[in-house]
Amino acid sequence: MIVISFLGNILGKAMTFIFNIVGDYGLSIIIFTFLTKVLLFPLNMVTQKNSINMVRLMPEENALKIKYIDDKDKLGEEQLKLYKKYHYHPLLSSVPLLIQIPLVLGLVYVMYHPLTFILQFDSGVISNFKDWLAAFAEPGKLAENSYQLEIVSLIKGALIPEGHALPEMLFGPAEKIKELNMMFLGIDLSKTPSFKHDYILLLIPLLSGLSAWLMCWIQNRINVLQVSQGNLNKILTTLFMIAFSTYFAFLVPAGVGLYWIFGNLFAIPFMYLYNICLPPKKYIDYEYLKKMNEQRIEKEKIHKKYNAREKEDYKKFFAVKDMKLMFYSESNGFYKYFKGTIDYICEHSDIDIHYVTSDPNDNIFNDTRAQIHPYYIGSDRRLVPLFMKLECDMVVMTMPDLEKYHIKRSRVKKDVEYVFACHGPGSIILYRKGALDWFDTILVPGVDQFNEIRASEELYKTPKKRLVETGYPFIDDLLKTYNSTEHKQNEIPKILIAPSWQLDNIIDLCVDGLLAELGKTDYEIILRPHPQQVKHEPEKFETLKETFKDKKNIIVQTDFSSNNPIMESDILITDWSDICWEFAFVTKRPVLFIDTPMKVMNNEYDKLGMEPMNKKLRTEVGAVVKPDELEKINDVIADMLARRDEYAETIQKVYEEHIYNIGKSDKLSGRYIIKRLTGK
Repeated sequence: MIVISFLGNILGKAMTFIFNIVGDYGLSIIIFTFLTKVLLFPLNMVTQKNSINMVRLMPEENALKIKYIDDKDKLGEEQLKLYKKYHYHPLLSSVPLLIQIPLVLGLVYVMYHPLTFILQFDSGVISNFKDWLAAFAEPGKLAENSYQLEIVSLIKGALIPEGHALPEMLFGPAEKIKELNMMFLGIDLSKTPSFKHDYILLLIPLLSGLSAWLMCWIQNRINVLQVSQGNLNKILTTLFMIAFSTYFAFLVPAGVGLYWIFGNLFAIPFMYLYNICLPPKKYIDYEYLKKMNEQRIEKEKIHKKYNAREKEDYKKFFAVKDMKLMFYSESNGFYKYFKGTIDYICEHSDIDIHYVTSDPNDNIFNDTRAQIHPYYIGSDRRLVPLFMKLECDMVVMTMPDLEKYHIKRSRVKKDVEYVFACHGPGSIILYRKGALDWFDTILVPGVDQFNEIRASEELYKTPKKRLVETGYPFIDDLLKTYNSTEHKQNEIPKILIAPSWQLDNIIDLCVDGLLAELGKTDYEIILRPHPQQVKHEPEKFETLKETFKDKKNIIVQTDFSSNNPIMESDILITDWSDICWEFAFVTKRPVLFIDTPMKVMNNEYDKLGMEPMNKKLRTEVGAVVKPDELEKINDVIADMLARRDEYAETIQKVYEEHIYNIGKSDKLSGRYIIKRLTGK
């Protein structure tokens, strides 16, 4: 009450000042309302910036909600990091509302005390009026917050009870009360709206509700936060504001209701002004935001849909006794790295293969072989305990960073053998530091990975792992498929651009210049971006399609259901994607590398004194062009095409020198696993 009284005194002085200038009670309230909006403008601009930061981070926040859908603690931790990154303060948006509340309460206090603030009677006169009223007021009915309005109403309406005439000393002040005009457009602003009397007062709640609707209607179209909300959220917010504004106007004098009405109306031009000073579209990609939000909603639907299935599979997994072998796959796309090994195990043993996948639509569920037992475990809340409670003899997986993040070694069975199957023939030293330290065995694709692992163990004094020189099963499978079909040389050279999905890739740095240069030739140019980049930045590729629509030899291919042109291309253009090795080693055709910044997750890799295979073999399987030297690219391609046969011989030699056991990797991987599990 003391705080409200304090605020009331401040606001009352402001109202008195305005009233003395304009001489109209209702107009004074409207001007006062406008001035509060002006005074709060700097704070609301800070809030506008904070809201923009909030919307900017939403796509990443949605990605976190997808990633940590079952780990609320981790989600909260990552959200705090995200807020810090974008300088977003969750409580800042509430500050204007927190200021608005005392403003309204203070204004209510002013409305209830017209003798103090409008007529500026001294405390002695007000005390005498109060004593006079107390003499005939009903016991317990003399409300401290409304007695001044009661006095005004009695005197202005000539409703003084018989026998309770005013003392002579109050005649003068009473005349001032009679002269006080608290009417505005025929409405007595001193009275509280009610269905019992003065029905014209009902206009105040009605207009209060209508002004709230209009404000929300505009807000849903231009406010930085509301634009990013879903339709249901907008509807619920609008309904709440209408209901609250209407109900609130029935609780307070009509003067406060007038303040509320014009507060809603003045908010509209100020919203436009905020957007002019700090335009949200300059900072926010609403289409991308919408797509990420849809992706999150879809993920939540999938999660809910498959939750029962996951629960059943989790139970079924732990019902298995004496489990020997488990494979773990992050998604459907990883099966290709296991396929040859699994086929060999099934053909040469009776070992049951328990295949855990985090993809409910993994193709493994279509495998009808009796030895294959697939399980869907997609959420961390079940995947994490599943790994920690494992009692099988061996786990094979392509996911590095065991023990570093959510996937841990078994806490129940200490001698589980963890086997890492490389999902690319590239350098392992570029993985995160210690990414493979907690594995027991590595199925090694080639000599480079072997030497890198041993050098890392020596440098960091970590236990030596069992390195099995298996080769790379996926390239062996690709070779079988490639060699089983006939391949004709293209009459018009076909150039495929297949970038990686990482920071500062070809798409981000130089795709316009690259396509512009290639467009000067007659080559068939196909840009096939990484599916994830298309998913996250579709508008970028629609712009590219529009830019090069008149170039009939350039195709921007974002429909991945079409045939993959990789194995029929004459030259592959990429940056740091491992697709370069699959293309070069299978087709024996050269790769043109655009020298974008290399993706490095281990900043200490140079301590090993070894140049990554990804870097040192580039000039052997192809050529390198810097992003700022694209004018050379057509000459480089012409030279590469002219030296096809020379490149084919060199690439075959590189392949044989760097990759182990070509054509035998399935057999060696499968045989190792069978021998470890059966001793045979």
